[in-house]
Amino acid sequence: MKELRERLNLSQEALGARVGVTRGAISRIENGTNSLTPAMILSLCREFNVREEWLREGTGEMFNELSQEEEVAYIVGQALPQAPDFIKDTFIALGKLSHDFTPEDWQAVKKFIDALAGKK
Repeated sequence: MKELRERLNLSQEALGARVGVTRGAISRIENGTNSLTPAMILSLCREFNVREEWLREGTGEMFNELSQEEEVAYIVGQALPQAPDFIKDTFIALGKLSHDFTPEDWQAVKKFIDALAGKK
């Protein structure tokens, strides 16, 4: 659990909030006082795309392999619930407008995003 939390760069409180438990519950799991419950395993796998085998046995890859489309859906699904309304509105507008975008329009969007990300 601690390895997962550190890989996700989350505090015990933040991880607990994402899966519906307290910081104390996460602490007790990490120090071995409590075990992971089946419900907690399900929550962690669903919320963070963790492989159940890795979580239960510590074997294999930590995360499930995703297609590009699945990865995009996962990232957007994780980001948007906590996002301010203007960010949600931006995604909605891009989705609606994208049907009419020309290749030049997409280049303008790419240039803007690259500039925000500090790319040349």
